[in-house]
Amino acid sequence: MNNNIYNGPQVPYIPQAVCKVKEKPEYTKLELAFSVFSIIAAFAFVRYVIYYVMGFITTGVFIAIITAILIYLMKKGCKLTTFNKVNAGVLYIFSFVFSITANNFIKNLDAVFLFGAGAYLVYAVSSGNKDIDRYLPFAMCKAIFEYPFSHFGKQAAITQDRFSKSKSSSNVKYILIGLIITIPVTIVVASLLMSADDGLEKMLTNLYFSIFSNEIWTVIIQVLLAIPCSMYLFGMLYANTHRDKINPLEEQNCIKTLFSMRFVSNLIMYTAVTPLCILYVMFFFSQASYFLSAFSGKLPNGFTYADYARKGFFELFAVAVINLLVLCCISLFSKKAGKEKPFTLKFYNVVLSIFTLILIATAMSKMALYIDNYGLTELRVYTSWFMVLLALIFVLIIIKQFHYDMKFSKNLAVIFTLLFAILCFSRPEALIAKYNIEMYRSGQLDELDKEALFRMSDDGLLAAFNEDAITVEEANRNKERIYEPRCYRRYNLSAIILDSKTE
Repeated sequence: MNNNIYNGPQVPYIPQAVCKVKEKPEYTKLELAFSVFSIIAAFAFVRYVIYYVMGFITTGVFIAIITAILIYLMKKGCKLTTFNKVNAGVLYIFSFVFSITANNFIKNLDAVFLFGAGAYLVYAVSSGNKDIDRYLPFAMCKAIFEYPFSHFGKQAAITQDRFSKSKSSSNVKYILIGLIITIPVTIVVASLLMSADDGLEKMLTNLYFSIFSNEIWTVIIQVLLAIPCSMYLFGMLYANTHRDKINPLEEQNCIKTLFSMRFVSNLIMYTAVTPLCILYVMFFFSQASYFLSAFSGKLPNGFTYADYARKGFFELFAVAVINLLVLCCISLFSKKAGKEKPFTLKFYNVVLSIFTLILIATAMSKMALYIDNYGLTELRVYTSWFMVLLALIFVLIIIKQFHYDMKFSKNLAVIFTLLFAILCFSRPEALIAKYNIEMYRSGQLDELDKEALFRMSDDGLLAAFNEDAITVEEANRNKERIYEPRCYRRYNLSAIILDSKTE
C-alpha cells in the first residue's frame, strides 16, 4: 500500500470551462464613415425610390450612391478597368431616366435594372474584371445574394463596437432610461392639467396630432425599412473589399457545377423532345393559312383584329416559354453537352429555335396589322419590345450551336442593355400619343381615344398638348386627377414642361 504522506490527499482534477472572448470586428475609419453614409443612402433610397419616385431627386440619389461606392472602392485599392468605367457610365446614364420620363412603369423597371447592375459593378470592380463574366448567372448570384448576405450583420457589429467605446453611449442609455421612467408620470400630470385648463388641452391636442400624424408614421416605416437596406449595402461593399473572407468565383468551379447537373442520357432527351417537335410541325402546317394570313394583311374568317392579334400572342408566349425551358433542360441535364455536344443535340436546339422565330415573325406581322387598324397602346409597345428581345435570344442560341466559344452571356447582356435603353429613353407614352394622333388625322383611325390619353402620365399628356389634341383645361384637369396634392412624382422634365405650357 502506497501512502503519500508529503503530498497529502489527492483531489481529482476538474477541468474548468474556458470562456471564449467575443471577437471584435476590425474596421477602419473609411469603413466607419461609409457605414454612416449607408444609413443615409438607404433612407434616401427607401423614401425617393420605393415610396416617392421624385424624378430629379431620385436621379441625384442614384448618382450620389454610385459615386460614393466608386470612391470607397478606389480608396480600398480597387482599380477601375476600362470595362468597369463603361459599366459605371451606363449606370450614370440610366440614372437620368427618372428625370426625363413620368412613366412609373418605366421608372420601376429602371430601378430594378440599376439595382442589379450596381451590385454587379461592385463585384466586377473588386474582382478587377476586364470583361463580362463568361458564367454571368453565377456571378450575379454572388453579387446580389451570396456576398451581401454573408456579411449582412457586419454593419451592426461595427456600430455596436463603436458605441461601446464611446463615453457618450452610457449617457445616452441613462437618458433613455430616465425618459422611460418619466413617461407614465408625465401622461398622468398632462391629463390632469388638460382637465383643468382648456387652453392647455387644445395646445397638447394639436401637439399630439402633429407628432402622431400620418407623415410621421410614414417616416418611421421608412426608417425601419432603411435599416436592412443599409446593412445589405454595407455588407456588399465589405464583402467585396475583404476578398479573403469570401469564396471568389472560379470558372473551374462553375464548370464542375454544370458537369454535376448532367445526369440524363442524350438518348432520353432525344426521345422526350422528338414528339414535341413533331407536334409543333403538325400544328404549324395545320394552321399555316391561319398564321400566314398575317403576312398578306388579311383576316381569317370569323376573327376580328383584336381576337386575331391577342390569340397569336398567347400562342407565341406559351410556345416560346416551353421552347426556352426545353432548350435549358437539354443544355443543362444532357450528359453530352457543352464542347462535347453531338450533332443531334445541336439539331434539336436549332429546330426549336427556328420554329419559335417563325412564330415570332408571324405574331409581329399580326401585331403590325392590329396597330394599323387600332393604333398603339402601352401593352402593345411593351409586348412588341419583348418579342424582339425574345427573337434575338433565339438567334444567339442558334449561333451558339455552331460557335461554342461565343460568349453568350456577354452578347445577351449587351443586347438587353441596348434594347432597354431604347425602351426607357424613347418615352413610350409620348410616342404612343403622337402616333395615334397622327393616325387619326390621316383618317386611319375612326376616332381618337381621349380617355386613353388622359390615363397616361405627363409624357403622353405633353405630347398630346403639343399636337393640339387636348386643351389647357383638359391637361390641368387630368393632371390633378393623376397626381395627388404635392405629389413628389411630378419632379421630372415632362411634368415641368407641361406645367410651364399650361399655366
